[in-house]
Amino acid sequence: MYQLQVAEIIAFVVVGFALPALGMIGLAWVIQLFFGYHTPNPIKNQPYECGMKPLQEAHVQFDIRYYLYALLFIVFDIEIVFLVPWALAAHSEDIRKFSPMLAPVEIAIFIGVLAVGLAYAWKKGALKWD
Repeated sequence: MYQLQVAEIIAFVVVGFALPALGMIGLAWVIQLFFGYHTPNPIKNQPYECGMKPLQEAHVQFDIRYYLYALLFIVFDIEIVFLVPWALAAHSEDIRKFSPMLAPVEIAIFIGVLAVGLAYAWKKGALKWD
């Protein structure tokens, strides 16, 4: 009985978020089909760069270091998403009643895993910019 209610709630939330989003996209597409105009030509299809002719190809390869920095930033920035709820829940009476050392041990393991990841990235030279 309880499992059925959870499934219904999940389905309601998914449909509640998906239908309006898809409906608005579909509505915009239909309105564009009826009221919009599309007359492509070679001049309109050229990339626009401040009125000048393009100097190079539009697709330029970026250095992999930009991606590594972005990835490391995301990994170490997302840890805050986990630390804040943990800090709020660590002061709960239920957790302290169950085991007073559970919360500090949990966060020590979590930060230890992050420290190992940072040490690995540092050792591999992912943080060097030569």
